[in-house]
Amino acid sequence: MDQWNKPTAAMMIAKVIELRDKIDEKTKAYEADIKPDRENIELLENLLGEEINRLGGQSIRTAYGTAFRTTVTSFRCTDREAWLDWVFTNNQRDLLTANVAKDAVKEYADSNGLPPGLNMTMIHKTLVRRPE
Repeated sequence: MDQWNKPTAAMMIAKVIELRDKIDEKTKAYEADIKPDRENIELLENLLGEEINRLGGQSIRTAYGTAFRTTVTSFRCTDREAWLDWVFTNNQRDLLTANVAKDAVKEYADSNGLPPGLNMTMIHKTLVRRPE
């Protein structure tokens, strides 16, 4: 690409914002278009759940497919201190995951160096924002 055809930074920024707006507009239109379908699916799944319950079973098999019940379980920590005390007192560390608090570790590492057992990767990314 020669110098005469190379877009300016302003042109590239404007194009990024234009394309982002186009994607947002298409996404909103698509989401609005499929909203009734999602609502119908939810209604039908609820009705099938009621039918499974009425029959006292776990599933309904037909030539078109099978509707079945499943159980989704989730846990939420309501008292962090009590939970962690219990985990360590009862040696149940396998009940914990090893997620790292990114901002806290970064702040600590900036002042004290990286704690043992961790590595740090920094990725530079170019972003575009609208004028204010």
